[in-house]
Amino acid sequence: MKPEAAATLPSLRVPYVIAYSGELVSDPIHFVKDYRPFADVKLSYAEPRPGDYAYGVLRARARMNRQGKPEWRKLNPRRQWRCMDKLWCQVCGKPATDQYGRIPWILTETVFRWDEQDTAITSAPPTCWACIPESLTSCPRLRTSSVVYTAGYALPVGVLGQIYDALFNGEVIPTEHRNVEVRLKDQRLLSRVLAHQLIVRVFDLQAVSLTR
Repeated sequence: MKPEAAATLPSLRVPYVIAYSGELVSDPIHFVKDYRPFADVKLSYAEPRPGDYAYGVLRARARMNRQGKPEWRKLNPRRQWRCMDKLWCQVCGKPATDQYGRIPWILTETVFRWDEQDTAITSAPPTCWACIPESLTSCPRLRTSSVVYTAGYALPVGVLGQIYDALFNGEVIPTEHRNVEVRLKDQRLLSRVLAHQLIVRVFDLQAVSLTR
C-alpha cells in the first residue's frame, strides 16, 4: 500500500468506554469495619475518597484523562458505570435515548442473557442510533453475533468484579473469583467485591431491523 493511500484511510474512533493505559490505577485496598446493620466488614481503599461506593459496593478507581494508548480489551470502570447509570452511548458518550423515548442496544451472546419475558441482563452499555452503523462496521464480531433491540428502561441489578477474602490483620487476598457477577441484593457478598462494571436489567425489549 502506498503511503499516500494509507493516509487517506479513516482512523478508528476509540469508544468512550474503552480504557487508556494512562488511566489505570491500582490503589491499595483493605477491609474495614462495616457499620451497616447485619454487616461485618467491607472493602475500602486505604485512602478513601467521596464516590468510592455506589449501590453499596466499592468501585474500581480509574483516571478519566484518556491519556496513553487505548486498552482495547479493557473498559474504564467509571465511564462504563456512567453510561449504564445515565443511559449514555458507549461509543460517543452522549445520551442514547432516541426521540421516541426508546434506548437502542446492541446485544451479543457474550454480554447478554435473557432473564424473564421481555427482560434481559447485560453489562454492555447502550449504543445510540448515530453510532450503531460505525460499531457494526468496525467490529467483525458484532456483524456476526449481534442483534439490535430498543428498551423502554433499565435498572441496575448487579456488578462484575473481583471477590476478596480478609486476612486476620485486615489485609486482602484475591480469590479465584474474577470478573464474576454479584447481584446488588447480595449485600454480604457485595462487601467483598471490587466492582469493575455495572450490570443492568433492560425492560420492554423490542427487536428492530439493522437497516433502520
